[in-house]
Amino acid sequence: MTRRRIGVVGGVGPAATMLYYRLLIERAREIAPGTGPLEIVIDSLDLDEVTQMFRERAIDRLGQRLSRALVTLEAAGCDSIAIACNSMHMAFSRAAPSVKVPVISIVDAVLDATTRGGYRSVGLLATTFVMESGLYRDPLEVRGVSCVEPSEADQKWIMAAILDDLQRATVPAATVERLVGLVAGLAQRGAEAVILGCTDLPVAITNANSPLPVLDTALIHVDAVLAVS
Repeated sequence: MTRRRIGVVGGVGPAATMLYYRLLIERAREIAPGTGPLEIVIDSLDLDEVTQMFRERAIDRLGQRLSRALVTLEAAGCDSIAIACNSMHMAFSRAAPSVKVPVISIVDAVLDATTRGGYRSVGLLATTFVMESGLYRDPLEVRGVSCVEPSEADQKWIMAAILDDLQRATVPAATVERLVGLVAGLAQRGAEAVILGCTDLPVAITNANSPLPVLDTALIHVDAVLAVS
């Protein structure tokens, strides 16, 4: 049977990296059984270093750091690569051409899933960097899908929760409750589904507790990676 080796650019943050590792193994067994052994190689970046680049809007430096990670994973023999962070995709177009193996875009995969779902209005929860960049909003609007976003005050709290509470071994119940409440607020403003535009968010929000159908970017991304691996 043919070996499959998938590379993951991780560390931003650690919770999402662990989630990707688990999902790749679980989903490979569920949707691609019998296709050969799966190997996963992770290049874990420094969260503080990358977050500082986000804060400084240093997209060129971010692209250079991401390119080095992609080249490292390609050199390790990976057949395809996933960047386990939505915010890192702000530098996707700068970094992806640095390797020959396919680098699967989380944004493209989520846009396709939104189209398949037939949604005309979706809520978006993400880091402040993603929200301000228009990483999802702009291509959604091109497709005729409106994007419902949290208030400025709620966004500030979400960002703090992503960097702190969502990185803990156990997410505080109060944090989960507030996040679910924010999703309910998006629903009241017309959202038909919610995009979890940060790969750390699925540790707190799932289809089991969400008032809206969840477009889990991590799960959607993993399935897209496995589809080409």
